[in-house]
Amino acid sequence: MLEEEVGYAKIAVTQTRETVYDIMGDVRLGRSVNTQAAKKVVADMVDSVIRNPDALMCLNQLKNKDEYTALHSLRVCVLALAFGRHLDLTPEELNVLGIGALLHDVGKMKVPNDVLNKPGKLTDKEYDLMKTHVPCGVSILEQTHGIPDAAIDVARYHHERYAGGGYALGAKGEEIGLFGTVGAIVDCYDAITSDRSYHSGMSAHEALNKMYSWRGKDFQPVMIEQFIQCMGIYPIGSVVELHNGSVGVVISINRKRRLQPKVALVLNSDKTPLPAAKVIDLMSHPDVRNRDMEIRRVLSPGEYKINPSDYIPLGA
Repeated sequence: MLEEEVGYAKIAVTQTRETVYDIMGDVRLGRSVNTQAAKKVVADMVDSVIRNPDALMCLNQLKNKDEYTALHSLRVCVLALAFGRHLDLTPEELNVLGIGALLHDVGKMKVPNDVLNKPGKLTDKEYDLMKTHVPCGVSILEQTHGIPDAAIDVARYHHERYAGGGYALGAKGEEIGLFGTVGAIVDCYDAITSDRSYHSGMSAHEALNKMYSWRGKDFQPVMIEQFIQCMGIYPIGSVVELHNGSVGVVISINRKRRLQPKVALVLNSDKTPLPAAKVIDLMSHPDVRNRDMEIRRVLSPGEYKINPSDYIPLGA
């Protein structure tokens, strides 16, 4: 049950967040990565995503632009695990993928803070400096005992692009490999859907449309199609308007009928707030055959000042 699994997932996410901060602090100070702690928190998240991937995806809606680097690593790990589960990876493979995703940006701790946290567009020189986080991260992980080579591939290839043109190796096509491809897709998705000091994130729906348009150039076409299937046509956290004008937040994906997710209704058809959010399952709702209970469109983030994380099941 989703609500029950969210409780377990919340504990795993809290522990992972603390571990990410500890690891990043250690790396910044020149200390070694605590591999054992990283593997423990990833294993707990793998267990959760195998039981119910929606629970971790609900918690992935919690974003704070002031904690971008650390929370980005956590969210990329969650996205990679959900995507890996969708691709039928084994638990052992998911653990390796999760370690790589969690540590994919560890090299950023070697980038000066004034560049890493600059509230605006980077100069060419600053961008070149930012790009060094890839080889720095790979070097750190290669010198860390117990990190599998396949996990390091996530750090090595997450900024490479399918037709070339990425960095830091200029790899393309099959050279990027499975874990590198997963890393590149989920890293990009989280980056473009997140608010930063210099830009607002786009909706999940818009991000998936954009990434689909980049297939063949930036991303392997079949893999980006699989990612869209994994995320759903209406990803968790999407703010949607039904045909009758009511507005709600998608809180769970229907993997059998992707056009009919569970929605927490927030606004009436006249756009007045409901006294309390009302959860409806568009597949089993009595009026499911009525167009009024179908999704008409996805709204942009911030429309009607709705914060999706206020309505998705986040546990106690």
